[in-house]
Amino acid sequence: MGERLRAKLNSVLVNPVMVKGISFDVWGTIFGDSFFDEIDKHYSEETGMPKEEADQKTNLAYRELRKRRKLGAIPREENPVDYSLRLLEAYGFNIQKFKKAMAKALITVDVEKLLIPGVRDVVRQLSSQFTLVVLGNVVYWPGAYTRVLMERAGISAFLSSQLYSDEIGTAKPSRDAFELALREMGLQDPAQAVHVGDNLYEDFGGAVGADFHAVLVNRKASGELYVDGNFVITDIRELPRVIRAIDSGNSPQPPAA
Repeated sequence: MGERLRAKLNSVLVNPVMVKGISFDVWGTIFGDSFFDEIDKHYSEETGMPKEEADQKTNLAYRELRKRRKLGAIPREENPVDYSLRLLEAYGFNIQKFKKAMAKALITVDVEKLLIPGVRDVVRQLSSQFTLVVLGNVVYWPGAYTRVLMERAGISAFLSSQLYSDEIGTAKPSRDAFELALREMGLQDPAQAVHVGDNLYEDFGGAVGADFHAVLVNRKASGELYVDGNFVITDIRELPRVIRAIDSGNSPQPPAA
């Protein structure tokens, strides 16, 4: 048995799990897709490109970005926003006008529609017991834009820190990103931390690889799944119950009927 695994098992035996911190992904977990829609609407107005075409091309470039990130093809020294915008430019976008569209969307998007249903109450409830941080990868806009949206949505008041890949120089699923989140939570033991996100590779896999507990929010899943201290849930509103199950080390109770 490796020393690292032995130490982890000894720690679990001596110290029962006590969750103290929770990190959250942003896009797809706290916020939905309406910001993308708002950007594409403004870009269409700026350029005359049909909104449906703008939607399709931004999604194609986004999928390509995630594929390259998964393959480790993005150099660490690259600014992730600049890299994603270059991908978008390859699909025929005028980047200066796209930046203008993003700035407009930051002002005009309806943050109540942007929020995933129930997430503000969940974050408020959990903040009374746990240290909460955000750990998010960026795409076309910088983390500073997301900070503005978090403030407008009334989420930032419940967070001790917000960490975005263009600011911290690393991105999920890198272990470095999760270790930085752990430090921002004031913790040393990753078994005391839970990461919540909607991406199987970047969030769930990254968290498990960093020895965090992981909760994947998959709205298309057929039901809840519990695996060795990690969960798949279909609704963010189930998160407080799941955190209690992880914290107690007991078998999870089914959702209330």
